[in-house]
Amino acid sequence: MGSKNLSIEANLAAAKAAARQMQAEWIRWKGAKDLTIRDQCLAKYAAAYTSCKVYIENFLKHLYPAQKLPPKITQDIRSIVSDMEPIEKMNEQLLQKVFKDIDQLSRDAA
Repeated sequence: MGSKNLSIEANLAAAKAAARQMQAEWIRWKGAKDLTIRDQCLAKYAAAYTSCKVYIENFLKHLYPAQKLPPKITQDIRSIVSDMEPIEKMNEQLLQKVFKDIDQLSRDAA
């Protein structure tokens, strides 16, 4: 059971790390004037976005392997995904909300 908890924690930590990467690329994209750099930031942001979603899915698969997700968890997931907008629509408040939503998911799943 201990390794399952480690896996659950590792997936949440990885989701947060991916969200931090999204934040870093958004900041870099926002300040970039060069189109090549902006394109690179966009690609890295998209990769971090995808990684964040995958780690959250892995977290849920470990926590609820054969069960239907509780309604509160489903609501948390919708909130996280809706907050992770395309880079053009992102802002600092939404990025901070992504972190809060991941923490809320962790609390609700406990």
